[in-house]
Amino acid sequence: MNLSDMLSYADISQLSSIAEQYGCECNGHSKHELIQAILANAHQKEVINQSIDRLRLEELRFLNFLLFENLKAYSLEDLIALLQQCRFDMQPTNALHRKEAVAQSATTRKQVKKRKKTVEATEVAAPREMIARFKSKGWLFNGYRGHERYMFHVPADFKLRFRQHLLGRLQKEASYVEAPANYEDESGKLLLDMSMMIEYITKNNPNAALDGVLHRRAVLQLNEASSIKEELPSKGAWKFGYGKGFGELPDRMTLIYDYLWSKRWILLQEDRIVVNATMIPNQIEASELKTVVIHWMKRYRTPIPNIRALMYWITMLSSSWCTLESIERVLLPFIKPYYFDSASQILHKRLVKPMQHFGLLQVSDDVESGRLLQATPVAKRLLSELYP
Repeated sequence: MNLSDMLSYADISQLSSIAEQYGCECNGHSKHELIQAILANAHQKEVINQSIDRLRLEELRFLNFLLFENLKAYSLEDLIALLQQCRFDMQPTNALHRKEAVAQSATTRKQVKKRKKTVEATEVAAPREMIARFKSKGWLFNGYRGHERYMFHVPADFKLRFRQHLLGRLQKEASYVEAPANYEDESGKLLLDMSMMIEYITKNNPNAALDGVLHRRAVLQLNEASSIKEELPSKGAWKFGYGKGFGELPDRMTLIYDYLWSKRWILLQEDRIVVNATMIPNQIEASELKTVVIHWMKRYRTPIPNIRALMYWITMLSSSWCTLESIERVLLPFIKPYYFDSASQILHKRLVKPMQHFGLLQVSDDVESGRLLQATPVAKRLLSELYP
């Protein structure tokens, strides 16, 4: 539902609270006048600007979740869980967050020590207060009947408007350059190598460990036959969070292997990997790429909870040739570190690299500007399907 629909179901107390947020001058006892006044003010560019400027960094992160989550309704527990994901230490580096950075750096050690004593008391209350603030802005609404009354909804037109508005602000911080003479484009190669891996397993039934990960000899042979050669992981590489084979196989090969395993196109029989003839298609079509990307987003959702938002921003910011350094500057405050991966490593290795392998990003290197990115037509088409 759009904002106008949700306002019609809201009670007069919430309407009054929203009207007060937007400085509406109207009859506070008339539901019709309150709704008309809110609609006249809520979508104005200046009002949206002011609303975003007043948000703290963790509120911006929370807003970012709400704009891209594909859930139709949230329980209170869902929202609190999302808010907890928004709380991590990161010094903001762009204009959207500089005020927050100054405020954080001004906090003295004495104040921090004092706050630690009350953190347990505020840990539960703070998320509820933030949810209440979002309700008072008309960004969250309770359902209007039955069990729905205990669920929260986000207006559909609110999502679209704020995505567009935030994109405009972020694009002003990104650095765009002339199209390079040469660039790398891996479009179609990942599916070809997926077919190659299936053919290799069909012919060789390679040995595997008890957990179903290929032995090193098979990995070396597959890497040699691949259209994209990769450096093999070191022996001390960590092995969790990013799919089956992560830390044992090269990163791109892990994307393919984990997908085949999850689809049950390959199986472990005794100590060998075999093709599952009852599940595997006769031919991998180009349309399979969308399913591969969706699988990647689901698999990486634990280490990168807001992967849907980050993929969207990377694609939209690189609609023209853009420097990776400026994208990093814009998006780093939204990326939560994960164990041994810093926020920067997550952006470079877990987001940009896979998107390049999927053929969603063209990549070039410039002496002055560093790494450059541009979204491919495939990426733009896929984005329209994944983010309605």
